[in-house]
Amino acid sequence: MELLERDVELLGLRRCWDHALAGSGSIAVLAGESGIGKTSLARVFADGLGTRDVLWGVCDPLGVPRPLGPLHDVAADLGVALARQLAAGAPPHVISAELLGVLTSRSLLLVVDDLQWADEATLDLLRFLVRRVSGTRSLVLVTYRADDLAPSHPLRALLGDLARTAGAVRFDLAPLSVDAVTTMVGARRIDPAHLHRLTRGNSFFVTEVVSQDGATLPATVRDAVLARAADLDPPARDLADLLSCAAGAVPDDLLPALGVGIGPLRALDAAGLIARERRGIGYRHDICRLAIAEALPPGGEAGLHRRMLEAFETHPDPDPAVLTHHALGAGDGERVFRYASRAGRAAAASGAHTEAARLFRTAFERAPVEALGARAELCSLLATELYLTDRLGEAIAAAHRAVAWRRAEGDARGLCAARQLLAVFEWYSGNRGSAVQHAAAAVAELEPDPRGAASDLDPPDRTVLGHAYAIQAFLALQGSDLAAALERHDRAREVTRDVEDPTLAVRLAVVTSMVGLMTGDGAARGRVLDVLEGDGSFTEAHSAGYSNLANLDVEQRRFDDAREVLDRSLPLTVQWDVPLCHHWQRGVRGRLRMLRGAWDDALGDARAVLADSGSLLTHTWPHLVQGLVGLRRGTTDADEHLERGWELAVRYGEPLRLLPAAAALAERCWLRGTDDARLEDVAALISTAGTCPGTEWSTGDLAVWLARLGRTVATRDLPLAAPHRLLLAGDPAAAAARWRQLGSPYDEALARIDTGRPAETFAALEVLDRLGADAVAATVRRDLRLRGVPGVPARPRGSTRTNPAGLTSRQVDVLRLVADGLTNAEIAAQLVIAEKTVDHHVSAVLAKLDVRTRREAGAAARSLGVAPERRRSPRGARNAPVAGRT
Repeated sequence: MELLERDVELLGLRRCWDHALAGSGSIAVLAGESGIGKTSLARVFADGLGTRDVLWGVCDPLGVPRPLGPLHDVAADLGVALARQLAAGAPPHVISAELLGVLTSRSLLLVVDDLQWADEATLDLLRFLVRRVSGTRSLVLVTYRADDLAPSHPLRALLGDLARTAGAVRFDLAPLSVDAVTTMVGARRIDPAHLHRLTRGNSFFVTEVVSQDGATLPATVRDAVLARAADLDPPARDLADLLSCAAGAVPDDLLPALGVGIGPLRALDAAGLIARERRGIGYRHDICRLAIAEALPPGGEAGLHRRMLEAFETHPDPDPAVLTHHALGAGDGERVFRYASRAGRAAAASGAHTEAARLFRTAFERAPVEALGARAELCSLLATELYLTDRLGEAIAAAHRAVAWRRAEGDARGLCAARQLLAVFEWYSGNRGSAVQHAAAAVAELEPDPRGAASDLDPPDRTVLGHAYAIQAFLALQGSDLAAALERHDRAREVTRDVEDPTLAVRLAVVTSMVGLMTGDGAARGRVLDVLEGDGSFTEAHSAGYSNLANLDVEQRRFDDAREVLDRSLPLTVQWDVPLCHHWQRGVRGRLRMLRGAWDDALGDARAVLADSGSLLTHTWPHLVQGLVGLRRGTTDADEHLERGWELAVRYGEPLRLLPAAAALAERCWLRGTDDARLEDVAALISTAGTCPGTEWSTGDLAVWLARLGRTVATRDLPLAAPHRLLLAGDPAAAAARWRQLGSPYDEALARIDTGRPAETFAALEVLDRLGADAVAATVRRDLRLRGVPGVPARPRGSTRTNPAGLTSRQVDVLRLVADGLTNAEIAAQLVIAEKTVDHHVSAVLAKLDVRTRREAGAAARSLGVAPERRRSPRGARNAPVAGRT
């Protein structure tokens, strides 16, 4: 096949292949509009390699894509182990690891064609490979239609990863030029310029028109394709119609079951409509298929889909997603119910939760009315997928239907499981009381009476009961009732002592580890990480474990630990399609960023969660973050968010939500000089919630704010964190030093103000100005002037603020030291933070300043006034240490 104007792309692809052969694998992307020649270019490149190690997988335009479809296409050539794992539906992390091993052990060209139709499991697999393929000896080549991607298309996340990966190469195929079209026209009596305008240089359109010698100039490719099909005899046209509903290649061994002979195949091949692919026979281009499909007479599709369905049912291992596609086209409700249920389970196991929800809903809509048990099971499966994809209202409605049908069936085990779902969904929806009731009701369905024993239950019942106890333990943990959490945990262990359930094991390990962390067991954090990272899998239980760990890390001011957890987990929540936990963790990250002084980044997280998530649980910190930052900066929406944050905290009634929300109300009173009647009950809140293990930081925050308001709070017996205890003991300078070590600039500034010393207060004002805490800084300046303190520094002009380019206060500190020529290790020692944290800050600074090197960053710092102009020094002389400067 001759290609025009693709020499640059071919050269680039061959260079990628040479690097792969040398042990430096990569991913190459061919992008362009439909018909531009992506697949043709990929085939020419593959044919020119002179190797048999070319594996070609295709994504099909099914209504619900088949999970890992391209990998199944090439399974036979990937080794026995991987083929067996695919056939058995092994977990995604197992398949990903095995494929990586294959790509490392051999030099392969793995092509994934038409990625715009990929299922989520395939996209997840490629995202896994993006970060690891450089260590292989293989080249992964993907193609996709750039004009088929909506802004929210799942493929965009993968494209973002590729854009940030140095080893990925992208080729955007441009339309053919007039010169290329002229070459294709040759001696034919066709005006190349007119043809170029008509086709806009699309190679497929041009080829179709030129192939007809210009006898007619079709206005659309549909006419060009139909012109090719016009002279087909009835058997060939029947095959063309049949293939148009296949949405992909038809396996060779299925052709006899479809009654397809050699004659129709030869006719379609001669017409240039079909091609033989690795998977079988299909249209040369999907535009051909669409054109033929659109020309079918009304009502003609159902019979074609039925023939395809019956043929696929004879296949030894039919794909349930493909069967569902044809059952839908045939209008066969019973088969849709059967196959969509199977396809939904496969999609859920692959981490494609959005597709799984669509398939379960499709199956449910076709389920027999009298099959209450089957309908209940589908409702529970659908509810779980809706919950994971943050559609809680729909999830709760589906779970209630499951409860009703389980009750009608007298199915105690099913009723227990359905009640558990409602307990979880209601908690995420902000209805803790209802969640606790459903959890208790779930236990009551199976819990033996006082005369019985758990051993009287069969293993499936004991497993479901164990999960019910685990949910009660989780809710008790969230309510800081650690004794109840451990009691329910132990009960779950007891009833499932001889039952193996990995998901339950993760849930129970998270509970005990969180209890350990809240009671001061330093080793508990390592234990929970061992469980969460143990086998490399990432289920909803793992995701919730990461969410709880990150939340507690931030609460207990382990900022670097929290960032490391979130850096690992947040990408996984996207990769495994768990938006609910993604939103929860992003809200936690917003709080982390607020405490560390990255207020603009914190607001970005908060606003994104409030805009995208329907879960009230995920809204708790975003509202408080927006309210507190807005309060300190003096924005008009602060009160709205603070009130909503308080309302949610009261709704949950959990100490680690109530205490921070109350502290936010107290801070508002301090800043504005107002009162709030709700604070009258805060002393009681401290005496109850403040005594719970694990609440020492939030209790300390609230106690300090009340002290600043002049309120007396009995804190002698409370387990307060060190900075708060120092403040309340009358040593704010020591407290400020602790806050500085922790990396919490706003708290450090307030502690400095609490010293009452002008020099400390002036230093605090510099921090407040850098953060943009205009409202707080204005109040402090006013108080200083009322006290008659001389030399109060004026508020800096916007152009001279020390947080240019959106830098956080910590990033400004890092930038100053970078400008001074310090290494990351020296900066870490100077700022008393981890060197890895400095690495992240330096990367962020370079990105925000839009520079590539540390030298350029230093120049930008000096031009922005962040760092002083450097005097020219003798060649080879090194700058003096920062500690020696004045």
